[in-house]
Amino acid sequence: MFCFVSSWYSGNEKWHANESPWYRPGDAYAFDDTINQIRMFRAASEPVQLMSLAYAPGLRMFLHRQNLYPMEVWNLYDEMQGIAVRKLGVISWQSLEWPRNLLWRYTPFAMVGFLGRERYAELSFGENGNLVRVDYYSHERVRRCDFYDDRGFRSSSIYCDESGNEQQEYCDEDGTPQFLEDKGSGHVTILPAASGRFCRKIYESADQMMEEILRRHFLDMDPETTVVVAANQVHNQMILRARRGQAIVFSYFEDRFDLKNAEALKRDLAGARFAVTDTEHSAGIIREETGTEMQIYDISPFDTRLSLGKSQRIRELKIFMPVDGLEGFLLETAMTQVFSYMEKNRRVVLQVATQTEQEERKQELIWELEQILEKNGFTGLGICLGKEAEDAAKVEEKKNRVEIVSYQTEHDLIQKLYDVRLILDVRDQPDLYLQIAGISAGIPQVNYRFTRYVQHQKDGYIIQNIHYITGALEYYLSELVHWNEALVYCVKEIEKYTGGSLVQQWKLAVKDESFEFGESGEHHAG
Repeated sequence: MFCFVSSWYSGNEKWHANESPWYRPGDAYAFDDTINQIRMFRAASEPVQLMSLAYAPGLRMFLHRQNLYPMEVWNLYDEMQGIAVRKLGVISWQSLEWPRNLLWRYTPFAMVGFLGRERYAELSFGENGNLVRVDYYSHERVRRCDFYDDRGFRSSSIYCDESGNEQQEYCDEDGTPQFLEDKGSGHVTILPAASGRFCRKIYESADQMMEEILRRHFLDMDPETTVVVAANQVHNQMILRARRGQAIVFSYFEDRFDLKNAEALKRDLAGARFAVTDTEHSAGIIREETGTEMQIYDISPFDTRLSLGKSQRIRELKIFMPVDGLEGFLLETAMTQVFSYMEKNRRVVLQVATQTEQEERKQELIWELEQILEKNGFTGLGICLGKEAEDAAKVEEKKNRVEIVSYQTEHDLIQKLYDVRLILDVRDQPDLYLQIAGISAGIPQVNYRFTRYVQHQKDGYIIQNIHYITGALEYYLSELVHWNEALVYCVKEIEKYTGGSLVQQWKLAVKDESFEFGESGEHHAG
């Protein structure tokens, strides 16, 4: 059996997941290796379990959005809080106790309750309309925050005194307090209702009590289980200390772990069976930094699903170009070539893509592009936000040919690619998930660097020089022959990256007996 340990932590709190109201989408879950690895194993009918060490009251809603609910989940905070409920539930804000003369005001983002002229409470809701948080005010200062679990109960509360000191009280599903964490000192006090689950009454930090419960869980776990850990310095060493005979595999994904930290890499890999990376580039860095002889496999965390777009059926030639991380000279050089080609080919529309939802950043991007247009004398292209372009198309107005679009989830990206003719990702490190999505949709891709997914003049075009973009555009957009060749090649490539074949690679790696484990958990050549 495979057990996948997620790394869904907020940037603000070490052990808390990024729980956000619907209007402020968090990025802790976006394009994550754990979710996609679980998808592949489930699709291949392999038994899997998710292990989450984070305080995540909205975990089931997230899994539901990812089409993974229900599934077997072990959550460390559930264990510590004594929560046994597994199914989604509903709690109505009307069922809470409110003062009789409370007056409610509705805003586009929250519900606010007033007592006279003073704000008394503010309610925040999730994407599905479920209650996620209630803030209680006194003299316009938050005095208490209640957090609600997606199973239908209050999960914890933060209390703030006059001096700004905060304590968080964690409860079971009946609302009975289990332990209290002092946010300033980090000390945790075990309350009477939970005294039988812990060895001590007071812990110096949450880490201490978490490791105690985690050790107990590993004792109960089948030692033949392979534990795949989303590598993160927050939890790597704790998991290695807590495991009891289980094989540990570290999964390195994008920039979640600093691969230049050779000391941390060596310390973690010393207790691992093998490591998995999302790209050959990352695998090479780990080998170079550590000098390790252990097996490091670059297995894609994403599987392909043949879902061809409709771009070949429409006259418009849409280019999808992500620009996050493409700045200064590189951005201007790339855009100048694209704009120049667009003046020659009036059918081309450019989607400038960003993963930010911040309006300020979008307006800044529009300003940068307008400066490039003006500096080079380009006219008649027009820049707008993607929503404005959609509205103009509905009333058959003249459409701007440069659109600023944003995406944050896999679903967003797949929708954006549905009518795209060409992906232009000329950043130093192309987006891995975008490459896989492009293969799935049969869309050729222009990249700056070679990767295992895009082969030159087969399913894409590798420029290797930022000044060579024009040639790549002409190769795929001036006629259909090369585009059709790329489509045929993508269909063949999908065979390599289907979930079943990737799961088989994992199983073969686990069966590799070239490394054995000693008493200390460190590996050595067999």
